[in-house]
Amino acid sequence: MRRWVRYVLPLTLACSGGGSVEPPERTPVISVLGVQDGESRAGAVTLTIQVDVGTYEALLNGVTFFSGRTVREAGDYVLDVTARNGTAVATRRVEFAIVLGGESQLVIRLINLGDNEAGGGGDAVLLSDSTDAGQRHALIDAGPAGMGGTDTGFVARRLATLGVDTLQALILSHAHSDHFDGIPAILENTTVLRFIYNGQMRTFSRYNDVIADAQQRANEFVIPSAITELAFGLGGSRTHLAILPPLSTYLGNSNAESSELNDGSIGVEVEKEGFRIFFAGDGEVLANERWRGQFATETGGVDVLKAGHHGANDATFDNGFNGSSSWLAHTTPDVVVISANGTTHPRRNALSQLQSAAERTYCTNVHGDIEIRIGEGGVLLITVERNASADCTPGSDATT
Repeated sequence: MRRWVRYVLPLTLACSGGGSVEPPERTPVISVLGVQDGESRAGAVTLTIQVDVGTYEALLNGVTFFSGRTVREAGDYVLDVTARNGTAVATRRVEFAIVLGGESQLVIRLINLGDNEAGGGGDAVLLSDSTDAGQRHALIDAGPAGMGGTDTGFVARRLATLGVDTLQALILSHAHSDHFDGIPAILENTTVLRFIYNGQMRTFSRYNDVIADAQQRANEFVIPSAITELAFGLGGSRTHLAILPPLSTYLGNSNAESSELNDGSIGVEVEKEGFRIFFAGDGEVLANERWRGQFATETGGVDVLKAGHHGANDATFDNGFNGSSSWLAHTTPDVVVISANGTTHPRRNALSQLQSAAERTYCTNVHGDIEIRIGEGGVLLITVERNASADCTPGSDATT
C-alpha cells in the first residue's frame, strides 16, 4: 500500500523566484483631541495629535503645527495631518473655528510710579483689550520708579506680574526721562511689535540709547507724520487708537528746552464701544492749541482726560499759569486722571481747575494705581488702589 505524505511548504518556498514576501504594513490611525471636525469654540483650543504607528506631519492653515500647542486667535482653521508607516499613508483633516465668547472689555491701568522726583513723577499707562479668546496690550510711556527715578525696571516687572509678554504698541509720548527710562528693561523682556515716538532729536545720550535700542528690537519703528490708526484686540469691538502727530516746531532742535520737548508730545485718543479717553503726554499751551484746532474730532468731548504734564499749570491754562482754560472747555471730560508724584505735581491752581471741570478726579499720588474698565456698550467702572473716597491733593503751590 502506497502511503501519501502531505507536505506543507513555507510561503517563501512556494513563491516563484525564491524571494520573500513581507507582511503588509499597517495603515496608521490618526486621532485629533481637543476639538471636533466642524466645531466652533469660544476661547482657546489645545490640539493633541496621536498616531498608533509610524510618524506624522501636521499643518495648521498651511503652517507646520506641533501637537500640544494652543490656538488662541479668533478665526477659521484647517488642520491637515499626514501619517506614514513605511509605505502606508493616512490623512486626516479637521476644520474648526474659534469665535469670541463672553464679554469684551478694555482695561486701562495708570501705574503709580511713587513719590520720586523724576520730572513730575513719570508716566506708565497699560491698555489691555480682553476677551475669552485672550488679551492684547499696548503701553503709553514707561517711566522709572523709586526716589530719584532709580528703579528703571519697575514697569517691566509690573508687566511680567500681569502676564504681559507682548505689546502691540509701545508709545513714547516725548523725550523726557520720566517717560522713557523704563523702556530698556521692557525691550529686553517683552516682545514689542511697534515702537512709536515723535522723532525728537536730542544730545542726551541716555535718550539716544533708548531710541537706538527700540529701533533694533521692535518689529516696526514708527514716527507718525499724520494721524496713525491702530486697532488691537480679539473681539469684534476692538480697541482703537488714533495717534496724533507731534508739533514739529522743536523736533529738529537737539538742544530744545524742557517746555519745547513737552510741546512735541504725541497725543493718543483711545476709543472702545463709544467710550473715549485722551492722553496728552506733557503737552503744554502750544500742543493744546494745536490739538483742539487741527484735531478737534479726536480731542473734543472725551469721557476721560488724562491730564497733561502731571497736572501742571502750563498744560491746563491758556497762558500757562492761571485764568481760563480753552483746553478743558474743548475736551469737557467727565473724569480726569493724573499721574503725579505728590511732591512737585499736581500744581495747586491746575488741580483746582481740573476738579472744577470734571465730575471726578483721580491722582496716583493719592489713589495709587488707577484702573478704568470699559465693558460692553462703553460701560465705565473706575477702581483705585487706595483712598477711594479721598480727593486729589496738590504736590506744590508753584505757579509754573
